[in-house]
Amino acid sequence: MRNLQFSGEAGLRIILLELFKIMKRLFLTLVFVGLVCEGAMAQGGVKALGVVSGPRVVSTVPAFGDCEVDPGLTKIVIRFDQDMMPSYSVMNSDNFPQVTGKPVWDDKRTLSIPVKLFPGKLYTMQLNSSRTWGFSNLEGVPLNPVDLLFQTKPASNNTTPASDDPTSASNNSASSMTKLNKKSFAEFKKFFPKEYSYASLKGLDWNALLKESKDELVNSKTNTEFALKLIKLLRKSDDAHLWIDVDGKRFETGKIKPIEENVNMNHLFTLLQNRRVGDNLMSVAGEIDGVGYIAIRGWTADINKFVFKTWGDEKDPGISIDDVMRNFSDYSDLIIDVRENSGGNEAYAKNFASYFIKDSVTFEKVVCYNEKSGLIDFVHYKKLYPNKKGLNYSGNIYVLSGPVVMSSNESFVLMMKQIPNAKVVGMKTYGSSGNPVPHKLSNGVTVFLPSWQAYTLDGKLIEGCGVEPDIEIVTSRKDFEKEDILIRKVLKMIK
Repeated sequence: MRNLQFSGEAGLRIILLELFKIMKRLFLTLVFVGLVCEGAMAQGGVKALGVVSGPRVVSTVPAFGDCEVDPGLTKIVIRFDQDMMPSYSVMNSDNFPQVTGKPVWDDKRTLSIPVKLFPGKLYTMQLNSSRTWGFSNLEGVPLNPVDLLFQTKPASNNTTPASDDPTSASNNSASSMTKLNKKSFAEFKKFFPKEYSYASLKGLDWNALLKESKDELVNSKTNTEFALKLIKLLRKSDDAHLWIDVDGKRFETGKIKPIEENVNMNHLFTLLQNRRVGDNLMSVAGEIDGVGYIAIRGWTADINKFVFKTWGDEKDPGISIDDVMRNFSDYSDLIIDVRENSGGNEAYAKNFASYFIKDSVTFEKVVCYNEKSGLIDFVHYKKLYPNKKGLNYSGNIYVLSGPVVMSSNESFVLMMKQIPNAKVVGMKTYGSSGNPVPHKLSNGVTVFLPSWQAYTLDGKLIEGCGVEPDIEIVTSRKDFEKEDILIRKVLKMIK
């Protein structure tokens, strides 16, 4: 695997370093990566991802969700269902175990990680991420990112046996927790699975699974243990929009799968002229070969509050998005780059898209839970409205899209597809939309549950399928090693 390299002028290196820091915050941080020959890691590519079956974790020590792990355990063992490359990627977390030595492949399918554990502590580990693929099989096909969660026994459990006295404080506490868990389990069953928008699409008998898991959920000693047991059940959904929060900790049921990015920011910034950067470098505007350019890297803040400052000029007070759009009116062609944008608040996406329409348009269909019927059958159509500022860009628009695009950014792509003078260019989006809604249980566990099924206007489900571009330009990650080939192709198309 490669480390990110920067080149060019000093200012370019600084902005790229800052962008890299932001992307690490948006996604996940690598804590250690086992390295092997780059050629061996690269041989899989897009073909391998589509043709060869990817590896799976068949067992771990400790097991996922085990809340009685011996703190004296000295190594974590991960076993796969097929032969693996001698590399590994484990992602950082607040609850990462203390690693005491170099991980070792015991054989081609088994990795051992030496650790030191402590009593009464929750531990979390993530194997691989959407962009870091250390765990890959011999064909170069990566393991889909997956969590390992477990908890060690408290120190008291190792030395002091539980009291048999029913009046003891510990037994009263356990009894109270059991009652609370029973209540929480009943609350959970009231909305799950009937209000889970994708329940019927997973091919699972959720009620049977709940019945099997009831005892261990009810008998959980803490709300964290309840959450671990519940996430063990729910992870069968493999849904990136379904997760659990408890005491400030988040447990996910699904991860973003390995992504072949179709962007090279290093090269792009060497092409960009008259650079202006928005707050926290989440947006960049300028021009490339006489074509207007703006990149939005996340719908995480209201773009109407952004201040775009001239890159390298600390004294520049900056201009607003309105001023940026007025400047773009001088360009007959505009590139809107959302290839690095994996979503956020759809309202912010709508605010930006409103600069490109003069009349309201319908852009997406969603199907939600219907309280009257008790089914997922309430149909709603989303609409986009023009802004009230009279700012509407009327030139040719090229929206750059790709595999990183998901969630509310997929909605943005659908908005732009309804604009006559806009074309979406690049590759199909990731395919993940859920609008998760929080459901708080009495024991302090909050379940975030996807509340809709999202569809394109022609009836295609977005979940697991993605949104097709108007003009498809298929690329692989290798195509972007030296340049941003998509920018090159789009500029050629414009000229």
